[in-house]
Amino acid sequence: MNRSAAIAVCIPTLHREDGLARALESVAAQRLEGTGIDALVAIVVNNDPADRTPHATAARIAAATGLAIEVLDEPERGTAPPRNRALARAREVAALVAFLDDDEEAPERWLASLLATKRDTGAEIATGTVRSRFVAPPPAWAAAVFARPEHAQGSLRPWAFTGNVLFDASLLERLSTWFDPRFRQGEDRHFFARLAATGARIAWCASDAPVELVPPARVDPAWIARRMHAIGRAVTAIERDTPAARFAGPRNLAKGLAWIAIGWTHRVAAALKRDTVTAIRARGAASYGRGLVEGALGASPSAPTSAGG
Repeated sequence: MNRSAAIAVCIPTLHREDGLARALESVAAQRLEGTGIDALVAIVVNNDPADRTPHATAARIAAATGLAIEVLDEPERGTAPPRNRALARAREVAALVAFLDDDEEAPERWLASLLATKRDTGAEIATGTVRSRFVAPPPAWAAAVFARPEHAQGSLRPWAFTGNVLFDASLLERLSTWFDPRFRQGEDRHFFARLAATGARIAWCASDAPVELVPPARVDPAWIARRMHAIGRAVTAIERDTPAARFAGPRNLAKGLAWIAIGWTHRVAAALKRDTVTAIRARGAASYGRGLVEGALGASPSAPTSAGG
């Protein structure tokens, strides 16, 4: 394999046989003609060594598609350890590293679009959104609530997430640690924000976004509130550990109180109007604000969270 013209796609996985299969099949289907890339390898990191299913799934798909797949076992549970294990191997075999979650499917021009964005902007990192597809027919409010932010093509961003990203493997030399296991939420934002603080540019790719499969258990206002609470709690700790951030505690305390006030105001208004979408968003906003306040007051970002707001 010519490392300088290769992409390693990292896919950490835990007990998602069907999701892993779909993710690998979508990587195998990538169209890279005209990109200058002549090698593609998927690096799967299995977060439960006792479960041999990922090895069997990878072998089956490699045989059917010809995709080069490596499967590594990482016994330490969490999101950071398998991601770090994947990075350690990826930088050995490829000059470019991408991440895809094991509940996502990528369109066939996913990597080509990220490459084009990266090259057109001169950025070291290209990222984009992830769109939701529901496993079962969802309630009417779900599409609006699960919609994620979009930005202008090529615009610069302060951080990225691992659901849809491509970056230079050489950037890893800039950090002494990569994904930080202290964070239950947001360790990918923390990783990319620290890279941005070293001068790495992060450009937005507005096309060919992966699709995340949303199971029915997540289509629940309480689950959304818990997630927003956990994200809010992690944000202050992440910003405190980012060189470019200043006064993270007081700033996020004020922001958290504002989010709580906004959330409850909108929640009351939504109840009066019987507006389900606004009510669920407002509950999430209040939960996010509560998490910001707890983080600003010193709550551990790795501690379990309760349902918010």
